[in-house]
Amino acid sequence: MKKSSLLLFASMFTVLMMNAQNEQESPQEETTPKTGAGTEYVLGLGFNALNNSGARFEDLTNSDHWAFGGVPIYLSVETNIASKWKAKAILSHNWAKDGKVVDGSTILGESEGGNDMGYLAFDVAANYYFLGAKTYEPYVSLGMGVSHFGDFSSQENPSNLVDPTDVFTYNVGLGLNVWFSDQWGLNLNTLGKWGVGSSNTNHHQTSLGVLYKI
Repeated sequence: MKKSSLLLFASMFTVLMMNAQNEQESPQEETTPKTGAGTEYVLGLGFNALNNSGARFEDLTNSDHWAFGGVPIYLSVETNIASKWKAKAILSHNWAKDGKVVDGSTILGESEGGNDMGYLAFDVAANYYFLGAKTYEPYVSLGMGVSHFGDFSSQENPSNLVDPTDVFTYNVGLGLNVWFSDQWGLNLNTLGKWGVGSSNTNHHQTSLGVLYKI
């Protein structure tokens, strides 16, 4: 899978954002609240941390296993599709720098004469909100995505550059929305990603961000 796939998915994300904005700007012709699919949009912006250490769920508190470099940002848009179900698209970016562990290798970063690893992902998900509460909204997430891991230098073999990789993933996760008003809230999300057709591309991603309902 080529980098062009990521550009295509990013374009799709942009279209979703534009549709959400149009929904906000369109005049309201109905006097009763809308309840159908696509009648509510929630935008998200925040930070993400990436764990692609290859250690699975072991040593999760080791900071060297978590990438949080460059501008570790994510953007998201979510809309309702059925009762208790919402569709979500997420575009995220991160960097793994010197000393971070990736698939069992320790990165030799640019600060030490090597090369950092860039990360870019586009994911889509169906989120099931299993409680009917309005302030606290826990959910289960099922979806798929495309993740790009850039090339990098390792401390174990600094003379050889590890090739970049594009990976299609199946995703499962949990999340929680906390609303402080009718429009503003916070989102906490953790997502496990299982690579298809590759042995060392399973990873997980945790994010924290601000929500705005339009």
